[in-house]
Amino acid sequence: MFKALVSCSLCTALWLPAAHAETFVIEADRAGHEATIRIPAGAVTQLSAKSAEWLDGYAGSQVEAMRLSGDVLIGIAGSAQPIQIKADRLVLELTADSIPSRISRGRADAAINQLVRSTSHAGAEDSQVFVGNVVFDLQSSSGPVEIKADKVEHQLRSEPGM
Repeated sequence: MFKALVSCSLCTALWLPAAHAETFVIEADRAGHEATIRIPAGAVTQLSAKSAEWLDGYAGSQVEAMRLSGDVLIGIAGSAQPIQIKADRLVLELTADSIPSRISRGRADAAINQLVRSTSHAGAEDSQVFVGNVVFDLQSSSGPVEIKADKVEHQLRSEPGM
């Protein structure tokens, strides 16, 4: 169902302006746990990885999933600014878009990225590292996005070369 939509989305993907993107860097876990990113298919503006494998029958007919590895970069149409996810290995779950109605769209656009859970975090104001059962809930232009990982660096500014 989503495979055709994702293929079309990836063919017409837009490159995100790196200077203004909010970035989530997810390091591969040594224990073998995979990070999981749940994104509405229409919010994906860029997707690249060295390897991609479709996961058939992953979670029923409502979610299409793929395992991505090797220099993974996902661009998401965000609310106030684009969102980038950089990782070495993760499972990407693509869901149906849930675009809010015109009346509630202002509230969706004003949504703030929120950390739901983390065992600990450290870092400066513009870059923080969250460790242990990290869950971010974000708002995209096509609906909610969820990032689940064991370790996430959240950068509010872009580094050179990103």
